[in-house]
Amino acid sequence: MSVIKNDPFGSSKGERGSLNPSPDEVRAFHTRSDADSATNAQHHTLGTKRNQACAGDHIHDGVNSRLIGTGQGLVLTGAKGGNVALTNLIAMLAEWIEFTDATT
Repeated sequence: MSVIKNDPFGSSKGERGSLNPSPDEVRAFHTRSDADSATNAQHHTLGTKRNQACAGDHIHDGVNSRLIGTGQGLVLTGAKGGNVALTNLIAMLAEWIEFTDATT
């Protein structure tokens, strides 16, 4: 049956199979899925690896998503006895986290 009346390609479209595949048909088709094969893969599983997706409720705690700053080579400098280390820490945080610096 053609969706479009007098569609010259209607019969070839019908040969593609069911438009409502069973769960078993879908599962069989996905056995060769490109899941996590690249950043532009059609499918992604949830996880913390480069080609995986994060769940919508991730909190960057290093458990269900990457810990903020991981692999960035962040180095804090300055003496702990004065305000130099604190000033440097605030500057470093400002590069990664949006916040208002109200220090004086």
